[in-house]
Amino acid sequence: MYTLRLTRSLLARFRVSDDDGRYDAPPTTRLGDWYVMPLQAGRRSLVLCTSSRSGLTIVMPRPELTDLPEQLGITLVPLLRALAVPEGAIVAELDEMATGRVGPTLDRSLLGTMRAQGARTVAFIAEAGARPVDVTALHRLLSQQCRRATGRSTIGDLTASLFRP
Repeated sequence: MYTLRLTRSLLARFRVSDDDGRYDAPPTTRLGDWYVMPLQAGRRSLVLCTSSRSGLTIVMPRPELTDLPEQLGITLVPLLRALAVPEGAIVAELDEMATGRVGPTLDRSLLGTMRAQGARTVAFIAEAGARPVDVTALHRLLSQQCRRATGRSTIGDLTASLFRP
C-alpha cells in the first residue's frame, strides 16, 4: 500500500472518498509514497512522479487520473530494470503498489525539488525539439538535480539499495 500524493490542482480533479481520508498510514512499498505534479512542456501534458524514499523521478505523458497508478507501474518497471533491481523485487513492489490511495502532498521540500526538476524537464524537452526524448538521459539529469538538492547519494544507488535484502 502507498499513497499517490497529488498537488492541489490534481487532487481537485480526483474524486477522493471519505475512506481515503486517512493519509498517515506508512507505505508498505519500498519506494514509499509517490508525489505527482502536472507539467506542461510545450504542447505536451506530462506528470512528474517522484518517490518519497529515494527521489527516483519518472516523467510520463499525463494519463487520465484513474489510469495514473497503472501507468506509474508500467513506466517504473524498465527504470528499475535499468538500475539492476532483481525481477523478484520488481514484482513484489508492483504487487504492493496494487493497493493505493490518493492524498495531499505533505513534504514541501520534495515539492520544491520537483519544481526544479520540472523546469529542467521542460528545458530538456524543448532542446530535443522534434527528436524523440532520450528518457535515460532525462532520468540522469533529474537524478543529478535531486542529488544536488538533497545531498543524497545518486538516486539510482539509493533506489537500488532499497531493494537489497
